[in-house]
Amino acid sequence: MRNQFPHRLYTQKLFCRRCRRVTYHGLFAKEPYSTYGGMAPHIPLLCSCDDCGTTFVAFSQEFSIGNGNKGTEYTKIYGKNRIVPGNWLYFKDKLKPGVVKSCFQSEDKEVFLVSYDGAPPEKIECPKIVIQNEEAPEGYRLVPAQTAHVLIGDHVYHAIREQFGIAVGLVSDGGKDKLAILLDDNSLLFITIPQSMQNVPNAQLSEAVRQKLASLFPEDSRRVLVTVGQGIIYLDGIVRSLAVKRALCACVNSMPRVRGCVDFMRVQMETYISDERLENSIWRILDTPAFKIFDYSAEVKDSKAVVKASCFDSNFPKDLENRIADLPGLQELSMQMSPVPESSSDIQVTCRVIEKELAGNSRLGGTVIRLNYFNNKYVMEGRVSNAFQKQWALINAVKMVRSASIENRLRVC
Repeated sequence: MRNQFPHRLYTQKLFCRRCRRVTYHGLFAKEPYSTYGGMAPHIPLLCSCDDCGTTFVAFSQEFSIGNGNKGTEYTKIYGKNRIVPGNWLYFKDKLKPGVVKSCFQSEDKEVFLVSYDGAPPEKIECPKIVIQNEEAPEGYRLVPAQTAHVLIGDHVYHAIREQFGIAVGLVSDGGKDKLAILLDDNSLLFITIPQSMQNVPNAQLSEAVRQKLASLFPEDSRRVLVTVGQGIIYLDGIVRSLAVKRALCACVNSMPRVRGCVDFMRVQMETYISDERLENSIWRILDTPAFKIFDYSAEVKDSKAVVKASCFDSNFPKDLENRIADLPGLQELSMQMSPVPESSSDIQVTCRVIEKELAGNSRLGGTVIRLNYFNNKYVMEGRVSNAFQKQWALINAVKMVRSASIENRLRVC
């Protein structure tokens, strides 16, 4: 399975079932994802022990990656975190955390007004502590109370043992799914996850998935092999298009009690379509005026496409990815769409006026030209038939924009 996950994202301490201890693991993905700012859910990650090579599959939503878990109830601990109003705050002598309404400082004390379960704020005075090293700025998960919500890599506080630690894995032990925690004293703790969060038995989940796919994809599901292990669905087989392949994965990922889907399916190639033809087809879709995008590019290698584009927040092209995925012969698609704040309305009006003028120019027949303003400059994109049209479009656009410079990205094709 290792050759299916060629891209190493980063290294993390995880529990290895063969070594029976916490070791460094490499986290590998099928695509070169960036972990800055978090990852989208349902992305399969292969975790490989650097010591013995043992591997297991987990998913992006099970890890504390980047800033993807903002807004969840991480609790700050007095003496360990910098605290501001709005934080959840836990004190050792309390049964549960409360919400900080306000906080004050005197020469030797800190005073917090904390509300529990929406009750009127309670005044709590504490000795003043200067925090120099904040190990977990976002706060901690409280265990065992929050065991079901802990992500791998989360900092945790064991309220009963009064110890800090870090979550290092989800393991199956004695027929039960357990959370593995490495405490600060280097002891390894396994906490059983609540019954409602336990993985569904393989046979039961396998039957549910097969029935679901058979009802929604009666023809395509016949050629797909479904394998189940610890709540993970592995799909293998041949499908007629990338769009069907992605729809099958999305269907499985939407099912309750499914950890995630690992896709080993392949698109049927009835006739060979070259990378160049696929890339040209993608460029033509990107050039479609109905899609309000800019700063776009496409690259195809071994029938696998990487498409990048930007759009204004109000013009997100919802159907663009599906249009590209429907292309026959395309095996995989990595679509990277970057929404950006819209530029001023005057500039937008100017761009649309220039586009209309260029579309009506008799010397620019058969062209598709769009103009947008981003990164403090005008950029002209699209396609023309020859080098003369490319230069002629630039000359006319510069005359209308006047003092502004224009980057000419028009393609001759």
